Amino acid sequence: MRMGPTTLRRAWVGAAAVALVVGVVAGCSGGGAKSGPSATAAPATPTASPTPTPTASPTPDASVKPVRPAAMDQVNAAGAEAVAVYFLNLYPYVYASNDLTEWKALSHAECVFCKSVIDNVEKQIAKGERSTGGTLEFTSTTANEVNPGVWYSAELRGQQDPWAVHDANGKLIDEQTVAKNHTFIFALVLQDGAWLVREVQVDDAPK
Repeated sequence: MRMGPTTLRRAWVGAAAVALVVGVVAGCSGGGAKSGPSATAAPATPTASPTPTPTASPTPDASVKPVRPAAMDQVNAAGAEAVAVYFLNLYPYVYASNDLTEWKALSHAECVFCKSVIDNVEKQIAKGERSTGGTLEFTSTTANEVNPGVWYSAELRGQQDPWAVHDANGKLIDEQTVAKNHTFIFALVLQDGAWLVREVQVDDAPK
């Protein structure tokens, strides 16, 4: 799954973070020694600190359908932002599940980016290919009213997890092995009371 200004096959975030469980250093206190020249202090017994145990959180499953945000019911900048976030979360889902229902419902008929994803997923289905990974984690999300109640813009920045594509026999045919950072610029419209994604521009972003 490649993603960029011109290549739109499959590429996006959702990092499987590795968390360290910090061990608590157990201390011990000794009793006081007797005073006087004959008193000797017992040598302290070194206490080993527990070794931190790394635990990896499970990698998000791209085939699990994202939850539709309630904020999408709002007709304002917050609603536009929620639509943009949901749409991008649908991106790895449609490739992993081959379910285009929600993607098509939110796609404007003239959205080039939206149509390219639909075409790629339909080709994947026809070839019996399978995609995994590529979930997104956002670092910033903003939206603005361009024409209240009609046009909105949104800018999202995020990182995409590694992804892979396998053919019908399970052979690896494409992959992205490192996380990638992207900036997503949205144009969104309200048509007959429903949100539609008019266009999305995808740019590579520095880490």
